[in-house]
Amino acid sequence: MEFNLDLSQLNQALVRSPEAISRALETGLTDIKNDWRAEAVDVAPIDTGNLRRQIYTEIFSGGNEVGVEAGANSTRGPSVLTSQKTGRKKYNDKRFNYAYYIHESNGKAVTGEKKFLEKPARDNQEKWRQWLERELSAEFRRAGW
Repeated sequence: MEFNLDLSQLNQALVRSPEAISRALETGLTDIKNDWRAEAVDVAPIDTGNLRRQIYTEIFSGGNEVGVEAGANSTRGPSVLTSQKTGRKKYNDKRFNYAYYIHESNGKAVTGEKKFLEKPARDNQEKWRQWLERELSAEFRRAGW
C-alpha cells in the first residue's frame, strides 16, 4: 500500500514565513513607535514646548532582538543672563539636558507627567502586544498558514 502527500502548500508557507514575519514586525513596530511618541508628547511637561518637540522613538534591531525605544534629549543653553542690579551680562556656555533631569529627578513636574516616556509604555503594553499579534496573525494567514 502506498500513499502520496502534496506538501507544496506547506513548503510555500515555510518559504514565505520569514518575509511575513518581517512585514508584520515592520508594520506593528511602526504603529507602536508612532503611538508611543504621540502619547509621550501628550503627557510630557510643557514650558516652552522644546521638550515635547525633542521626544523621539525608533525601531531597533540587532542580533536576535528587535523592538522600539523612546528618548528625549532636550537641552537648554548657552544663555546670557543680565543682572538686574548691575546690568552686567554673564555668559553661560554650559548645556543642560533638562529632559533627562525632569524624567529622572525625584521632584514633581509642574505640568504634565514626569515619567513622560515610561508612563505610555506602562499604560499601553497590552494594547501594543495585541497590535503586534494581530499583524503577525494576518501576515501568517497571507503566507498560507
